[in-house]
Amino acid sequence: MASGRQRVVVLGGGFGGVFTAKHLKRVADGKLEILLISRHNFFVFQPLLPEIAGGSINPGDGVVPLRRFLPGIEVMVAEVREIDLRSKNVQVSLGSDTGLEPVPFDQLVIALGQVVDLSRTPGLADRAFVIKDVMDAFQIRNHVLGCLERADAASDPARKQALLTFVVIGGGFTGVETVGEVHELIRKSLRYYPRIRRGDVRTILIQHGPRILPELPERLATYAADNLRRRGIEIQLETGVKAATAFAVETDRGPPIEAETIIAAIGNAPSPLLKSLPLELEHGRIGVDRAMRVRGHDDVWALGDAAHIPLGDPAAGDVAYAPPIAQFAVREAKVLARNVVATLEGREPEAFAYHSLGTLAALGGRRGVAELLGLRISGFPAWVAWRLFYLGLLPGLATRLRVAADWLLDLLVGRSIAELRGTRPSSQPMRFSAGDRVIEPGVAPGGTYVVTSGAFDIRANAPNPSAADGGQDPVSPDRTVGPGDVFGLPLSGEGTSASEWVCASAPSTAYFIDKDDLHRLQMVFALIKRRADDGGSDNSA
Repeated sequence: MASGRQRVVVLGGGFGGVFTAKHLKRVADGKLEILLISRHNFFVFQPLLPEIAGGSINPGDGVVPLRRFLPGIEVMVAEVREIDLRSKNVQVSLGSDTGLEPVPFDQLVIALGQVVDLSRTPGLADRAFVIKDVMDAFQIRNHVLGCLERADAASDPARKQALLTFVVIGGGFTGVETVGEVHELIRKSLRYYPRIRRGDVRTILIQHGPRILPELPERLATYAADNLRRRGIEIQLETGVKAATAFAVETDRGPPIEAETIIAAIGNAPSPLLKSLPLELEHGRIGVDRAMRVRGHDDVWALGDAAHIPLGDPAAGDVAYAPPIAQFAVREAKVLARNVVATLEGREPEAFAYHSLGTLAALGGRRGVAELLGLRISGFPAWVAWRLFYLGLLPGLATRLRVAADWLLDLLVGRSIAELRGTRPSSQPMRFSAGDRVIEPGVAPGGTYVVTSGAFDIRANAPNPSAADGGQDPVSPDRTVGPGDVFGLPLSGEGTSASEWVCASAPSTAYFIDKDDLHRLQMVFALIKRRADDGGSDNSA
């Protein structure tokens, strides 16, 4: 702040933060020093994530470089670790190999949004894909294509069916749009996989409530459900997910669903950083007044997913609040920017007021549903309206042209089926139900399993339990392993051979170490042991 100008620090690179910074530059006319802190150097247009997951948009075309979109605004790529409202200081981390850097502010705008928390459902955080960021969507696309590749070559019917079962949890906008786009990706790709029939594929949408798209009028939600079902998508309503295991989704209705793919479009929760602040949270969001100023702090503002913004006077019984959606965040940013400048100039800030233009959802297959300015439309016109609406909302002409080109290419030449492997880790915690077969004879283990809870039965040189036996082992196991024990590839001399059969004898968990990671660990341990032995020899000499 050597310039002597007031410094406004904006936290968050989503709709609220990015558009606030952009509008601040325009209305401040050079009188403010504006700094935007974001985890990425790009802005993710989240409504397009399902289309990236479905392959109709290239990942790089669904994002906007912040430095190009915000000329004249300082951008810092960092993770916010601490906010000290009393000393007016933000502590950020620039990377895992650096300490915390202090960032002072005169005015603070909090637009950090929400995070995904799946911890309430056992095993779901370890097993499910989420769709919060562009890399999440890109990994889903690659994983789906990888399942098709492996299913086309699979000889075991049960394994093939699991590879071709795709489960999406959550019937809101994100879940419905994701299941529709993933289904389209699969449908358009099947002609390249001669050993997979359309009837082999099972796509399932699980919704806890009585209907999908509860944000829309019931007539439109019914149309959406009917359209998805006609295209072969199963919808399981009033169904809760109890757990996710290494092989299946367990619900509170019916048997477990064996599936290789689980996508969770649920679990939005307040950021742990926001919960650590000495601020009043309302429904997981920061309580603000109608001008979006945090209560009790004249120099702190909040908007978007981070803020609980009243649209009327709560004292007069008006309890409407701004929903955490993109079109509201863009309008909130414009008003908040004017309010920051007005406050610094000694003027009264204005109350935020905005009436939604409508809500839209794309269903895939060139169909959609929409309520625009009170007009309810469905089918192809709604799908066109969805694309035009979000194309107009996209920031920057270059981004609009790229997305429009992607959509045109998808219509003319179809989607790419190139599987570009993502960065999803192989080593991870895994949850098993009683009776799950973890390792089968003749199949070399893919790594090492370290048991953390429950028990696993191991039997050598014996066939698998047959379907006629109801999946139960008629022969007593050779041995049973429990917490702290290891099976799979050898670790320090222990392990399971390729001729052994391993089955969970109770609900159990194990940490799976991929064979490549295991090899690296063994090299590290060998190096440490060799150095320790060399050191011992030197000391004895």
